[in-house]
Amino acid sequence: MEGFLCKVSKLTKIKTHWQILSILLVGSILRFYNLGLIPGPVFDEVFYPVFALNYLSGETFFSVHPPLGSYILTLGIYVYDLLPWTESINFSLAQVGDVNPLSYRWIAATSGVVLVYVGYRLALELFDHKHFALLVALFFMLDGSLLVDSRLGLINVFFTLFGFIAVLFFVKGNKNNNLGQFLLSGLMLGAAFSVKWNGLGFWLALISFSFLYFIFHRLELHYRDEYERGGLSKFLSLIFLPFFIYLIFWIPELIHNENTLVDKHSQMIAYHFSDTDQKAHPYSSPWYTWPLMIRPIGYFFNSESIIASGGDSIEIFTAIHLFPNPALNLLAFIAVIILSFKWIEQIAKSYGTKKVTQDTYVMSVILIGFYANFLPWAVASRSTFIYHYQPSACFSFMALAFLLYRLTDKRKSENMPLYYLTLILVLVSAVYWLPLQLGLEITSESFYSRMWFDTWI
Repeated sequence: MEGFLCKVSKLTKIKTHWQILSILLVGSILRFYNLGLIPGPVFDEVFYPVFALNYLSGETFFSVHPPLGSYILTLGIYVYDLLPWTESINFSLAQVGDVNPLSYRWIAATSGVVLVYVGYRLALELFDHKHFALLVALFFMLDGSLLVDSRLGLINVFFTLFGFIAVLFFVKGNKNNNLGQFLLSGLMLGAAFSVKWNGLGFWLALISFSFLYFIFHRLELHYRDEYERGGLSKFLSLIFLPFFIYLIFWIPELIHNENTLVDKHSQMIAYHFSDTDQKAHPYSSPWYTWPLMIRPIGYFFNSESIIASGGDSIEIFTAIHLFPNPALNLLAFIAVIILSFKWIEQIAKSYGTKKVTQDTYVMSVILIGFYANFLPWAVASRSTFIYHYQPSACFSFMALAFLLYRLTDKRKSENMPLYYLTLILVLVSAVYWLPLQLGLEITSESFYSRMWFDTWI
């Protein structure tokens, strides 16, 4: 009887959560489909998987980023080598071009799927409405930029994942006034900028959010009592713990490469901030062009000619472009602009009523997350790329999901065409440009038909 009841309980849970399970299933298929088919190394796989192999072989090297991303890829290769059905890797002799690309790509693909679920959980914590959370998960799953970087041995997906986990636990800690959740948030913040310094955008976001609610408190704008407590916990999780964790993560790297923390950071700072004009890249793009997707990045390209049955020669292209979903990217940025004006309007109302509404709270987290990860790039002196927009883009997807949910929540029939039109555009855009994100073989005509602007090539 107990076994039967247990099975009934499991089936009930599946029926309850079938929507998010379906999104995660499709997200997994997209991220793992033919994952090792394109030979490596692709784009920056000439760096990070090589560093991972260097850790395993004992060879010293220099990286311009903190070490956690390379640690994770090292773990991925090591676990892959342990599996009984995979080919053995001789770490002392292996070169990145000789090992199966699956060995260093599977862990990024897994992280990409987990990021979709974390976005879903964060949306539920912010605003306990499943419809809103499912839209967030859907947009995270369909974004081409996140998809491409999840399918390669690159490290951007890692710090974005850690950053969103940090935001999730910070929101939960605020809601429950829970020290453990604040500490987990601090741990994940430290992990985020231990992958890349870009992860400091999440730290800035949570600092800014805490400061905003301090201002609300000083102005006697009330939201919830629990949000006005826990000052010491927040201080520990935001100021002390992340940087302590950052230092801890450096220990294996400094031992392996026989360097000091000061020397290593001096070298990294010199790379990122000195002689930046000499490091221009053909696929670099200014920060203000990212929401408009002016300059995607070509990661991989191969062409071959085949003879058709009629004797004609057909040119077949295989390409991987870091290509965000154009419809999603643009509509989400428009949503951020609309939400920014709505936030100002809500703040003005709150000042009169002395109460901060839940909508204002949700908008504050989304907008601060977006701008804290986006605006600092305005002062960057080095070459910047559209993949730097990924954390901000995720918050913009949340902005679009929130506006779409509010359209349907008002239960006005005139809103529904706009709601469905938006979803159709995003889905059609995802399918249309999918070959360039998965590296599928297409004809040269199909390739160029997807390159609407010269800057996309």
